[in-house]
Amino acid sequence: MKRVVCDLLIILVLAALVVPAAATENGSEYRCGYMTVQNIEINLVNEDAQVNLTYDVDNGPKFLIHLLGTSDLRAKVLDVANFENATIDEIGTDHAVLLVQGAAKDYKDGTFRFFEHNFTVSVPELTVKTPQEQRVYYNTTRFPGSIGYFRT
Repeated sequence: MKRVVCDLLIILVLAALVVPAAATENGSEYRCGYMTVQNIEINLVNEDAQVNLTYDVDNGPKFLIHLLGTSDLRAKVLDVANFENATIDEIGTDHAVLLVQGAAKDYKDGTFRFFEHNFTVSVPELTVKTPQEQRVYYNTTRFPGSIGYFRT
């Protein structure tokens, strides 16, 4: 019985090493290792942002995430989002919610501006929402330009 458990553990470790490498070879512009980005939604409220990432995780790594935890997935999500002050509020095998303090410039007069932002992979659908408007971009690696808005 011990031998079977040891063999199974060795197979799982090898799968953890092989599957992400194979996934990277896929070449998809939306992939970060074993994770494929579906969309990103940035909700801006005053100077802070809530960033919702939706993604797919390959089946092999998904099993390992359930078994061993989300530490590697957390690193990939933070890498893709590419915000300096981001903290993960919620994470699962299909989505994550990040909170970013100070994502926008506060002009101290009730107005804010969110400037250009780059992601580390291409995003199939990027939505940026302010209290006054919403912009949607497709197949992009960045939020171009900037968007101004008022305090809520």
